[in-house]
Amino acid sequence: MTCVFQIVGKKDSGKTTTILNILRQLKSKRKDLIVAVIKHSHHVIDDENKDTFKFKKEGADLVIFHSNDCALFFDCINFDYVSLLPADVVLIEGFKDLNLGEKIEIRSPEEAKDIAEEISKKSEECGKSPAIEVNGLKAEKSLLTTFLYTIMKKYGIKEIRIAD
Repeated sequence: MTCVFQIVGKKDSGKTTTILNILRQLKSKRKDLIVAVIKHSHHVIDDENKDTFKFKKEGADLVIFHSNDCALFFDCINFDYVSLLPADVVLIEGFKDLNLGEKIEIRSPEEAKDIAEEISKKSEECGKSPAIEVNGLKAEKSLLTTFLYTIMKKYGIKEIRIAD
């Protein structure tokens, strides 16, 4: 099960601090939990003069910019990509006018620790999915197996076989 938590609030209300606290708590409790973070920004990061923009314009569905860091670019017309993220927990900062998950509003940075504890507790059931077997062998949980499980669950796929 993937859990989506949306942290909203005014500028400087403590959204980022809350998410950092949540990440710290979740990762200290469960090292195997896969957590994704989506940050809403009004800044342009994929400028039309950049190669990544040109690749998308020519039809690429997904562009990966890989340097010392890594960035993925999807078309951001809608939020279908949220349900495809290979994550047990998705933390979204912003998009206050949309309902993308369980929405929690923060009003001041002093609330960050309490909200982080609340979400950490709610996240205890996240990521509990059936074991995945590949060719009869139990697959270790990884980003790849979680992605495969996410795709299968979203599209109702029960089994995959490799054709000869």
